[in-house]
Amino acid sequence: MPEVAGSSQLPHGIMGLQPQSFPWMTVILIGLGLVLLALIAFLVWKHLRSGAALKPETAALRPEDPWQRLELSMDGLSLAEPWTREACEDYFFRLSFALREALELRTGLPITGQTWAETKRSLEKSPALSANFQEDLIKFLSLADQLKFAGQWRDAAESQEWREKVKAWIHELRRGALS
Repeated sequence: MPEVAGSSQLPHGIMGLQPQSFPWMTVILIGLGLVLLALIAFLVWKHLRSGAALKPETAALRPEDPWQRLELSMDGLSLAEPWTREACEDYFFRLSFALREALELRTGLPITGQTWAETKRSLEKSPALSANFQEDLIKFLSLADQLKFAGQWRDAAESQEWREKVKAWIHELRRGALS
């Protein structure tokens, strides 16, 4: 067995550290690749963050006026040709729903989700509306329900008159004049 302690050779043919050239070019390329990936990730994050932040702000800048929306829907409501029972039902449904929305905005009562009987009770108890106006509203809402559920219908001229009345009521409710 050879003498190990004083010799410059390691036992069993194990070689010591051998000088090698360091791969600087590989390290530099890997480093640049990681920096590029981090930059891309940062830009994507910044884009997503800025895009998500703009959507709520734009919605908050332009709130929709429910009164203006109601008046526009009333302006867009027209008599269908030919004037049939189904067209009359749809016409009066849209009229009564617009009126219910206006009443809900003015009184704070949940009228759009109520039946005719519940609406009648709510309107009779509401101090926000005059007695004459309550009677007119109840008359119209009753007529609209009869058209829908009892199969009755009105001619086009009378339907147009009701549209003008409901449009005027919505305008007055907006101003608060019918209280």
